[in-house]
Amino acid sequence: MPNIEIQKWLKENIINIKNTFHDTSDLIIRNIKVGFKGSVEINLVYLDGIIDLDHIQEYVVKPLLEEFKTVGFKESLIDQIIERIIDSADVKTTTQYKELTDAITQGSTVLLINGYQIGIIIPSPKWAERSIEESIGERSVRGPQIGLTEKMKTNINLIRSSLKTPDFCVETFEIGTTSPTSVSILYIEDIVDKGILKEVKKRIKSLAIKYVLSERVLEDVLEGKPRSFFSRVRHSERIDGVVSSLFEARVAIIVDGYPFAIIAPALFIDFIQAPDEYHISPGRFTNRIMRLVAFILGVYLPGVYVAIANFHKEDLPNKISKAIISKDELLPTFWEIFILLFLIKMLIDVSFRLPKSAVILVSLIGTIVIGQTAVTAKLIHPVSLIIIGITTLSSFIVANRGLIGADATLRPIFLIIANFFGFNGLIIATTILIIYMASLKSVGVPYLSPFIPFKMKELKDTFYRGDLQKLTKSKHSYIEDND
Repeated sequence: MPNIEIQKWLKENIINIKNTFHDTSDLIIRNIKVGFKGSVEINLVYLDGIIDLDHIQEYVVKPLLEEFKTVGFKESLIDQIIERIIDSADVKTTTQYKELTDAITQGSTVLLINGYQIGIIIPSPKWAERSIEESIGERSVRGPQIGLTEKMKTNINLIRSSLKTPDFCVETFEIGTTSPTSVSILYIEDIVDKGILKEVKKRIKSLAIKYVLSERVLEDVLEGKPRSFFSRVRHSERIDGVVSSLFEARVAIIVDGYPFAIIAPALFIDFIQAPDEYHISPGRFTNRIMRLVAFILGVYLPGVYVAIANFHKEDLPNKISKAIISKDELLPTFWEIFILLFLIKMLIDVSFRLPKSAVILVSLIGTIVIGQTAVTAKLIHPVSLIIIGITTLSSFIVANRGLIGADATLRPIFLIIANFFGFNGLIIATTILIIYMASLKSVGVPYLSPFIPFKMKELKDTFYRGDLQKLTKSKHSYIEDND
């Protein structure tokens, strides 16, 4: 839409607005005549269903309908209406037609006065919103339980309630030419890494799209190129998770309409940590190690089993070899594992998409078909089922921490390598994987930091949770240059 100015005559402006909104039935135009003998004609324009009608009625319409003078004051009629008549806390003016129509779509009420080329914008949105609820994806035994919602202003309100400092900064702008979506960058001025903040702003503002269908489009631009199956930004729907990240000199991005905060940078070590570790004492030395072991098992265990079956079963004691390696089964070990992984993936996908009432039936069918029947018919070795069971449980441990993509991608790759090249192939592939991970960066920060490159000062909150008093006093630094 060309950025034209508002017309002087009210009728022309109303015709233009109706054409812009294609005469949609929820576009409401309220005509009001005020002043001495109705000498001033005003139109209120808004979209029905997304504004607070009570607010407009009480603080705009009612004061306008009361008699007021159009002469006798030094200020113009526009200033008189804004400064003396309208009781709303937030009032803006514009001469640009596009700014006027954008305000209407965002839940504002617009006042147009016949004979004036200025529009008065009164923000009055009333969007449908669910109540504040417990965080579902990041549940914990202790600590704050409130999760983020779909409304950006509500989320910022919740974060400010935990972050009471004037250094907490919010920069909000809009992305999308056809349907603008508000995006806010959150950071703490005296703590944030300036290089990271600069890079995040640069990448987000470079995004030129028509609309934001999903927050994933922001994640893609933040991760940059080359694309990777390792996530280089992190989600959080917990208030304490966002606040602690801000205190760690990071940046949080909130997209209006999505109940998650995007946190950058996100390093590999972040994905084996959990918010509740900072609220409880047990597990400070073991929980993160357990998750790292679970990730390794999820990636390597099927491949190691196949490598043993194909190349190294003679190296095992005869009794153990007979117990764990397929012998009488119809399918080779590789195909047993491959088919089981595929069937488990199908069951997981079906469980999330079917009605809840059918999930139990699907689980029962899967147990009978994959478990009892397949083993009884000697299609699959019982140990193969155990291997897949451990692998699946290990994957679930890291599923909601951002490693599910890497886990699901690396597992079949290592399985195929193990089938053809055995342990030698796995060792070479692991070396390549570490080199690849070391080459990745999250908004300029090395992905394997603080291990590669090594930074002693940052090790206090990695594989174990350090002393909380020391952690709260410590300063975090990542890089000196993001270029």
